[in-house]
Amino acid sequence: MRWAGRYWLLLLAAAGLVALVVAVNPPRLVAVLSRMRWQLALLMVPVTLVVYICQGTAWWVALRRTGVRISLFRCLTLEFAGQVFVYLPLGDLARVALMHRARPRERVGALTGTVVFQELTYMMLVGFGVLPRVASRLDVTLLVLLMTALHVGVVTTIVWKPAYDRGRRLAERFKPLQRFDRALRELRPAFLELLGWRSALPIIALQSAAALLSFVLFHMALLALGLTHISFVTSTFILGLSYILAGMSFVPGGLGAFEGLLTILMVGNGVPAAAGAAAGLVYRSFTDLLTALIGAPFALVASRRNRGDARKAQGPRARADELRRDRAGARARS
Repeated sequence: MRWAGRYWLLLLAAAGLVALVVAVNPPRLVAVLSRMRWQLALLMVPVTLVVYICQGTAWWVALRRTGVRISLFRCLTLEFAGQVFVYLPLGDLARVALMHRARPRERVGALTGTVVFQELTYMMLVGFGVLPRVASRLDVTLLVLLMTALHVGVVTTIVWKPAYDRGRRLAERFKPLQRFDRALRELRPAFLELLGWRSALPIIALQSAAALLSFVLFHMALLALGLTHISFVTSTFILGLSYILAGMSFVPGGLGAFEGLLTILMVGNGVPAAAGAAAGLVYRSFTDLLTALIGAPFALVASRRNRGDARKAQGPRARADELRRDRAGARARS
């Protein structure tokens, strides 16, 4: 019950995903998936890997710009390891915890600032997928304006010191957020460091490649399911709008909300509900499930390596104390 109380939002999202599967008729959904062209699905694997390699490299650039010295390979392993926790509350910040455990001397707030900058950039670029329909639909235009206003508001709040200090003081009034006070004080300088064109330009270029490949990946999922009548521009619009709307749901990873919204948009473009739901599930299987399976071994290795690094960071006396505690525990158990 304690677990359910802590992750009630995740349970609600999972229930919504199950409700979507039931609503579109599971036998029909299975029938659509059974006709999937697995040759094309296999080609989606390297595309998915390149998407996250681009995102991980963008994060590596951000870390280097803020003074964190880490190899590209280890940064990529932490990028994939973080995908294991994407559906947990604040799951996008799991990489911060993994990085901080690996490098306890690094400031948590600075690490958080690099992730916030990376995620804001990627979401903004994916949201641009709706631009081809902006001129023809008023509702899409209003959503784009709302998305732009939200991004500008977030960036302005971080950059403008009076607004940021006021928001930080407001957060300090809530007891659960008081433990993040130090991280919030360190976040803004790191974010400002990344706004310079020398830092922002390579990050935006890498995130643009990741966003473009995400659109390609979704279109490949449609082709693999036999939905060849959906153009690339239409699929880009559907995916971009789904990301925008699901991001407003505040559900971890947009679970349930993303799939439901994508299905509705697919139906609005003449696709049967079962096929629309299948497209969303296939896309998420590659972007989340596949990457989580790849990242799980890296998460385990990172955990073991972090424990080893922590022991090395301790002084001889601290290690001797830990050894005595282990021996005392062994004698007690015996």
